[in-house]
Amino acid sequence: MYDAETVTQVTFDHSDARSSIAETLVERIEETIRRNHLAPGRRLGTKDELRQQFGVAPATLAEAIRVLRLRGVLDVRPGPGGGIFVAEQSPLVRLGHDMLQLGAGGASVKHCLAVLDVLDQEVALDAAAHRTEQDIDELTEMIERLRQSWPDPAEAQRRNWDLHRRLALISPNTLLRTMYTRLVDYISRDLSSAITAEDFRKGSADRLQVHVDLVEAVIRGDQRGAEAMALRHRGLTRDDR
Repeated sequence: MYDAETVTQVTFDHSDARSSIAETLVERIEETIRRNHLAPGRRLGTKDELRQQFGVAPATLAEAIRVLRLRGVLDVRPGPGGGIFVAEQSPLVRLGHDMLQLGAGGASVKHCLAVLDVLDQEVALDAAAHRTEQDIDELTEMIERLRQSWPDPAEAQRRNWDLHRRLALISPNTLLRTMYTRLVDYISRDLSSAITAEDFRKGSADRLQVHVDLVEAVIRGDQRGAEAMALRHRGLTRDDR
């Protein structure tokens, strides 16, 4: 395990929902690696050590590690001397890190939304083609949470981006998955710039319904239906801008 006295940990203020805690932990681990310039191959510790260090439940840590492995940030090595390690950074991982610095390069949330509009169709097609039973269970739960949160624009936006991120994680296309989730992460850091509460309420019922229909198409494995809903979603987001 790395020396906690020489490594600056990063904290964020997020919701207490388990999915949000896992997302927060993902951000903390990534930012800790970046700020402390932890090299590829650096051992972070065992799962138990990391769980105690970050003060999270085993399920939360497991979800964060799953996401970070998908992003190519962490490796898990079994056996003696094993544990959680900083992964070798492939060009895709470096791309992901570069995308987190979009603000410094002058990229606006509006620009990010325009790129997401283009990628949504491929994300929807992949999600419908490759969803698993676990994906179906989690998407069903997430769309219900989105319904319940819809009267609150701030909470609904957060749930909305959680849903989009989760759909993208289904894709087996590493480049698509990396670009999409990084853009969502960037937008999620400043939701007030994505859409105002006043604009959110315009066409609110249509916006909710298109997300419901999209998830239902993915759950059915209906690629044509999912693609149609992604195109419908693009029309609504363009109206917002």
